[in-house]
Amino acid sequence: MSSSSSSSSAKATTSPNALFLPFDPNSPLLVAKGVLTTGTLGAITGASIGVIQSKNPFALSINMTINLSIAGLTFFSIREYLVSPLLLSIELTPSHSRRLSQLRHGEGGLSEVQRGKLPSLSEVRWDRVSDSAIAGGLTGGVLSAAFRGRATFIKAGITSSLIASILQLSINQARVIRLKTLAKQQSTSSITLPPSPQNTLEGSVNDQNQSQSQITQSFEQPLKNPIPNTDINLESQKHEGNVTFPERMMNSLTKFLPVRKLTNEEYIQTLEKKRMEVNKRLREIDEEEKRMYDWAQSQNGTRS
Repeated sequence: MSSSSSSSSAKATTSPNALFLPFDPNSPLLVAKGVLTTGTLGAITGASIGVIQSKNPFALSINMTINLSIAGLTFFSIREYLVSPLLLSIELTPSHSRRLSQLRHGEGGLSEVQRGKLPSLSEVRWDRVSDSAIAGGLTGGVLSAAFRGRATFIKAGITSSLIASILQLSINQARVIRLKTLAKQQSTSSITLPPSPQNTLEGSVNDQNQSQSQITQSFEQPLKNPIPNTDINLESQKHEGNVTFPERMMNSLTKFLPVRKLTNEEYIQTLEKKRMEVNKRLREIDEEEKRMYDWAQSQNGTRS
């Protein structure tokens, strides 16, 4: 009994508790990157201001590096260790739900629907915006209250929240543009090099076979005897006197060249085939964009 009770207590301690907030294991690295980025931005900005205002650029660079590094450390620490875990625990948005599943179970924790349905571009644009807005408001309010007094907490918090939201939206928009660029490059390269999945390879082979059959049909059809149709012949006799010179040339060329004039129905069918090919190509581009999005997300995960 004692051994069973001890094992059950050990399982209880190792099992995840709902009271614990989900933390991203990459948070320390992300905070370090944020501090380095803000510090570098402060150094460049301070040196530029010093050169423009004819002041000591070194002193201004050091001053702004320290200030922005403190602000970056406060902001990213609050966001990664306080705000994001709280929003992940309540699953505020579908993006938070996906991130929570990945943190708890890895990529295998996602359902088939979540793995098959990638987030839309609008969802990518609004990723972590709420996290950054809340963290920016708290950071600006706390730092302003510490250096300028408690009365400036609300105003500084609102201003910092807006700035953080705009910066996060700009970063997300840059990610969207990058994903679109990668998708276009992948789609253009897939014209010469077919994609790796078997379905896409089979689709390309079918397209080639279909195009070859269309070419052979276009050369064989003019050589075959048309099906006699009295209605068509009567109507052609009626409009024979109104035939234009280009039509006469086309009719004469069809006698000894493998070309013929398309009827309205055949022209509509040709347009329908082209439309189907365009739709199929758009679906392939969409699949390539999804693959590139997965690759970019995995690259961002490894870098962060």
